[in-house]
Parts: sequence; C-alpha cells; structure tokens
Amino acid sequence: MNTYFKPKKFELYRDKTIYEFVGVKAYKKYLPTTGDIVRKWRNIVQIKLERSKRISELYRFERQTRIYELRHIIGTIAFVALVIIIDKRLTFFDMAFLTALNLYVNIYPIFLQRHNRIRIIKVLLKNGERSPY
Repeated sequence: MNTYFKPKKFELYRDKTIYEFVGVKAYKKYLPTTGDIVRKWRNIVQIKLERSKRISELYRFERQTRIYELRHIIGTIAFVALVIIIDKRLTFFDMAFLTALNLYVNIYPIFLQRHNRIRIIKVLLKNGERSPY
C-alpha cells in the first residue's frame, strides 16, 4: 500500500499540487465538519505545533491522511457498486446527482488527503527529516 500512498511526480506542477488546480483549497475551506472556517470557529487544532512535538505530529498526521484516504477509497468502491446494483432503476438525473455526490463525499476528500500528504512531506524534508516513503 505504501506505493499507492507515496506522492507521484505527476501530482506536482512547479511548486503546486495538481489538486490545487481542481479546487481542493476551496473545498477544504468550506467543509462542514472539519473545514478551515469550522476549525477556526470551534478552536480545533489538527497539528500541535509545540517545538518538541512538531516533527512527531507531522508524521502522525501523515499516517492519518492515509487512513482517511483509505476510508474514502472504500466508500467510493461501495458507492460505485451500489450504483451498479441499482442501475436499472436510475434516470439520467439520478446518475448525474449520484456522481456529483460521490465527487463531493469521496473523490474530493481523497484529493485533499493526497494534497495534505504532499505538503507534510515537503515540510519534513525542508526540516532535514526523512520522508515516510
């Protein structure tokens, strides 16, 4: 599984991730449960930036991105399987709605976790630490 989770070269373009070009930053900002706005409003801290724990927190959060991404991959597969099972009864509108819903609920979170992982690895390498891969 490490091979899958390891960031790929095509995911970076210049100094940005390809996920920034498809709007992952806007998605991240407005997530209803853990978006930037909600975290600021509820004082939720994802990474403790105390000097002594900073690097271990980054490694912990990187592992957490893998877990979140795996959950959404499983959700995507289940979602697609469900659509295939009930395909005969769906209209074009139903298919379009379910596809958009799957994008919002599963695909964009996968993009977000990959984007976060790339950013975490950049910070680790910049601080002289080794990559988890």
